[in-house]
Amino acid sequence: MYFREEGHTLPALIPQVCLHYDPYTAKRRAEPGPLARQRMDFLLLLPNRVRVVLEVDGQQHYSVDGKATPQLYAQMVSEDRQLSLSGNDVYRFGGHELDRNNGPRIVAGFFRELFQRYDILLPPSVTD
Repeated sequence: MYFREEGHTLPALIPQVCLHYDPYTAKRRAEPGPLARQRMDFLLLLPNRVRVVLEVDGQQHYSVDGKATPQLYAQMVSEDRQLSLSGNDVYRFGGHELDRNNGPRIVAGFFRELFQRYDILLPPSVTD
């Protein structure tokens, strides 16, 4: 699933993906059934079956009642390792870094670097 613009092909960015329903993910896992953290904020499908998971973290990812919780953080990074070991590239954004002032610049820069890494050509209008 890709978007085409002026002869360029861009990967699909799919929001709120449940990975345990994905046949490709299910085949690669040793244990059947749902994943510990089954819903991703975004999944980006790149050529050659490269899968990029994007997460935007609010306080619920690392705190309870506004207090940092090492157990939640440890659980999150453990699940990230499993996602990576199962063939996904995982990238996290802190919710605060994506505020209205910096968010568009940070997101544009991230995608530019990610697409360069995977040799995906962007249309001129996107790179300006």
